[in-house]
Amino acid sequence: MSNTACANALRKLSLTNIEREVIIGCVLGDGTLSEAGKNYRLRIEHQSSHRAYVDWKYQYLSRLCINAPKYVKQHNSYRFGTIGHPEITQLREEIYEADGKKTVPESIIKKITPLSIAVWFMDDGYKIHHTVGVAVHCFKMEDIVRLQKMLNNMEICTRIQQDGQGLRLYVKTSSYLIFEKLVKPYMVKVPCMAYKLILTP
Repeated sequence: MSNTACANALRKLSLTNIEREVIIGCVLGDGTLSEAGKNYRLRIEHQSSHRAYVDWKYQYLSRLCINAPKYVKQHNSYRFGTIGHPEITQLREEIYEADGKKTVPESIIKKITPLSIAVWFMDDGYKIHHTVGVAVHCFKMEDIVRLQKMLNNMEICTRIQQDGQGLRLYVKTSSYLIFEKLVKPYMVKVPCMAYKLILTP
């Protein structure tokens, strides 16, 4: 079967809940939704030292891909992309504004799960002293507040702070263990990303 015929067949598949959760986590983080014919596709790329993380994402999304992750010499990275898909296109319409900037409307907030948060954190999170933070540089304040409220509903209290590049959501030290419990089941499967957590016993 040609790549075109294979892509046409894949476009008829409905996204699973897990595929949707991972895609949303990616788009909150480093992932981009780019044009692929009449639809949009998700592109994933991370530095070569995080190849295991690329492979982990690929395991979740391989059903929507024609090609496996490949090495990109120019960037010293690994990359893969899904096929253009109507449901990814729909997510793109929800998440991106007319000027191409990302937003986080309530319709997306309702679809964010612990798996989505783990992907988002592995993409854009980092340790800060005895807790962690997540960069939210690309989002407007109203979107950051929505994300903050979403985490608060999971009993994860945060503060909006300025870092060297923009704004971040700082997880209060008192909420760190709750946050760790939420994302650790996914992150232990990606050892190359464990450095982002404090990792209590």
